[in-house]
Amino acid sequence: MKNKRGFTLIELLVVIAIIALLMAILMPALQRVKKQTKTVLCRANLKQWGLVWSMYTEENNGKFPDYFGLDWKRKLVDYYSNSEKLLYCPMTTRTQSEGAPARYAIIENGSNRYGSYVINEWVYDSDDTGSGRSLEDYWRTINHKGLNNVPVMADGAWRADGQPYPKDSPPLYDGEPRTGVGTSGDEMRVFCINRHDGAINVLLMDWTVRKIGLKELWTLKWHRNFDTAGPWTIAGNAQPSDWPQWMRNFKDY
Repeated sequence: MKNKRGFTLIELLVVIAIIALLMAILMPALQRVKKQTKTVLCRANLKQWGLVWSMYTEENNGKFPDYFGLDWKRKLVDYYSNSEKLLYCPMTTRTQSEGAPARYAIIENGSNRYGSYVINEWVYDSDDTGSGRSLEDYWRTINHKGLNNVPVMADGAWRADGQPYPKDSPPLYDGEPRTGVGTSGDEMRVFCINRHDGAINVLLMDWTVRKIGLKELWTLKWHRNFDTAGPWTIAGNAQPSDWPQWMRNFKDY
């Protein structure tokens, strides 16, 4: 028993240093896995919304609802049982007034919270022609071709709805709000947020969900006459240097 001894101080410090080194190596990987898991859960939420919209349109002769303002989810409450969980991407936990950056923020208006998904206002069966909007641009129903490129709802910030146009400018920084409404609103900024590593999740009108690159947003068919080869696409001759600095390393489309 007299020959037994414990660890020396130097040995303990070496063990602690090794553990600290391993933690430093593993933590970034664990954080990436955590973010990837939340991205998958976000897509699962949107797939559930796809089922909700599918049931709603099936029972309404293929039609979407008319314009219902920020609280569009109330139109669908009978189809999703008012489940709060479906309203939030797992990457979002707080509102901006509570300190969250725009890309991870829950949408708020006064004391009201609207989740963290934004509807594409062009799907509505709407007669709103304010701020230069055209009645010919609304989708109104699911009775169209090419539905796998038409957004219904997606990750978003600032508002619970948005109406992008092909000429909408990208945000100068991640989280810059829109500048107006209608044809002068730059409402693509509502969706152009870096929530999922240079991308957002989007529910399309064929009820599939895809992870869409931020620059790819300008190639989706947001409204019936949306130019998918507009000035912010490769087909429209957009150059990497045309984009704001924070977006230049993202994939071009």
